[in-house]
Amino acid sequence: MRSFSLRQNHNSQAVRRFQWLALAGIALLLLLILSLDRAYLNTLDVVMSQALYNGPVQLSQILAALMSFTGSLLLAVVLAAYFWRSDRLAAIGLPLSVGACWALAAAIKYTVQRPRPELLHLAHASSPSFPSGHSMAAWTLSMGVAFIFAQRYPERQSLFYCLALLFAVVCGLSRVVLGVHYFSDVLAGFAAATLIVALFVMRYAKSTRDF
Repeated sequence: MRSFSLRQNHNSQAVRRFQWLALAGIALLLLLILSLDRAYLNTLDVVMSQALYNGPVQLSQILAALMSFTGSLLLAVVLAAYFWRSDRLAAIGLPLSVGACWALAAAIKYTVQRPRPELLHLAHASSPSFPSGHSMAAWTLSMGVAFIFAQRYPERQSLFYCLALLFAVVCGLSRVVLGVHYFSDVLAGFAAATLIVALFVMRYAKSTRDF
């Protein structure tokens, strides 16, 4: 059985990593905002759209439904029910984090007001394009769950984080496949979500220390 002090040290290291990741994410988000309509970013978006558009459409549509506002919140509630008896912090924090990520996505979207790609949209899309809310939800939920399981099984934390990253990236790229987002929208979604995840991790770690 691991000692309390060892678990606390593990938590502190995880918090610092997520704090640095959040700072890097904020920097990337600001860089992307400043780079909108610049030739180099437009070129990247065109290249990625040409490579991915109209790829695995059915899988992308399934992921679109899963990581939509309703789908991601429902999944967060299902996970909350799973964690309720063993981990109230996780059960409460996951749905709140997903809700916060969608609120932040809306705030950025309607501030930046970037139009959607001029492609045939293979999924429903009505709000401004930047950032991708689906990508934010995928990053927030997968990284949040990975962090929780990493606290329980620290010897497998690399596996949990790799699976979370893979899921988030696949969900993000699926938005380019469907023609509803630019690749830079996806990057911005990941970048903005790092802040939400860092706040969840800090709150979780603080409550664990208090406990």
